[in-house]
Amino acid sequence: MRIHELLYFFKTYFLFGVMGLVLLAVLGTFGYYIIYRRILRGKKKFSKKQIIFGGLFIAYVLMVFGVTFLSRGPHFQGSMNTHFLSSYRDAWNSFSLRSWQFIILNIFMFVPFGFLLPLLQGRFYKIYNTLIAALLFTIFIELFQLKTGVGVFELDDIFNNVLGALIGYGIVMTLLSVIKPSKSKGLKVMVFLSPLIMTLVVFISIFTYYDNKEFGNIPQAYNYKINLKNANIVLKASLKDNKGAVPIYKAPVFTKDEAIEWASEFFNSLGIDASNIEIDAYNDNSLFWRRGEPTYNIWLDYVGGTYRFSDFSSFDEKTKPMNIEEDILIETLSDFGITIPKEVEFITQNSGSYQWKVNKVVEGDTLLDGAIACTYFNDHTIKELSNNLITYKRVKEVTIKSKKEAFEELVAGKFRYYYDENIKDITIGDISLEYILDTKGFYQPAYSFTSNIDGNEYHIFVPAIK
Repeated sequence: MRIHELLYFFKTYFLFGVMGLVLLAVLGTFGYYIIYRRILRGKKKFSKKQIIFGGLFIAYVLMVFGVTFLSRGPHFQGSMNTHFLSSYRDAWNSFSLRSWQFIILNIFMFVPFGFLLPLLQGRFYKIYNTLIAALLFTIFIELFQLKTGVGVFELDDIFNNVLGALIGYGIVMTLLSVIKPSKSKGLKVMVFLSPLIMTLVVFISIFTYYDNKEFGNIPQAYNYKINLKNANIVLKASLKDNKGAVPIYKAPVFTKDEAIEWASEFFNSLGIDASNIEIDAYNDNSLFWRRGEPTYNIWLDYVGGTYRFSDFSSFDEKTKPMNIEEDILIETLSDFGITIPKEVEFITQNSGSYQWKVNKVVEGDTLLDGAIACTYFNDHTIKELSNNLITYKRVKEVTIKSKKEAFEELVAGKFRYYYDENIKDITIGDISLEYILDTKGFYQPAYSFTSNIDGNEYHIFVPAIK
């Protein structure tokens, strides 16, 4: 999620909170002066402090409800994730900025809760009162999401929300401690700020460790251990092999600036003016638009340099896909700077759609893997092109686990499976060593277990590097 998307999201629900506050203020004022004061003869008055911080707290709560319940539809009916810190392991495995953003935003979302409560009511100077209030509020949100299906009941969300409230509480109590004279002011400040400090230390340590580790992470690695105590595991494959060393390969990796330069050259090579291309830059890829008659776009992935090209004249009424010979296709692809390797398999798909596929062909210090797909049209052009063919460079050899060690991890429940409740039967038919693109662009080995889990075919992956 990019900065302007976050700002738009915040602006939308900030306005929702303000509008809700104005409506409640009008209704509250009417109820207070007409019903409470005149009809019921009530005498209680509210201080300016209560009105200001009460209004801020109401606006904040409305914003939270807007973000939590109005930003998505009911697509998660009955969904629960009670595996503690599994979202952190998931973010670690995929190491995408988006995954970490959701965790950080869940923490940040409750900082105002812990900040405003002590200012609103003196009883919340006590940390346990703030803690209980935050816990009850976030549990209510999670249960409401579970019941309505507008979200998933997640234990990690409760943890992150309560942590955010403690950080907000610590910040406001620090400010109050600085304002008020106290003998042990320094010690109190350190105690109050400890949730914020520890959170910063943890996140800085995670990102520093990741930046300094040699290889990236495998997204298919497990997020939590699956309980297989009551599962019947049948192994039909052989485990008779020794540990060994296998090569690791590296995919090309683009920076954002390199991606922009590549897209400009790509458009220019096709005779398309790239002087005014629009760029939507994301964390892992970029979308390039060349608007006009016709409109073109390219999705370029930073890791691997794979891309999808679209020529929107394919939607013209007279433009239709058509069949063509392979040699003409190859000649047309040369205009895109693509040379079809001799190792590929040519596959004819639907009318006008073709694919060239190669499966991990090693030649010297390179490994070729992936596919090129395109659609040819009756104006003798290719308007849809997907190039996922990657040439990897060998970087070093690494020691890997044996099949037996990998199988022992599987038996321990260290694999990723989304339907893990009450697994009864797992049958392992075959074990092979595959390569998976990690989060730093390395093609690293993983064991693939061809399995049948409770009647469903499934490939279980276990990272192979020791």
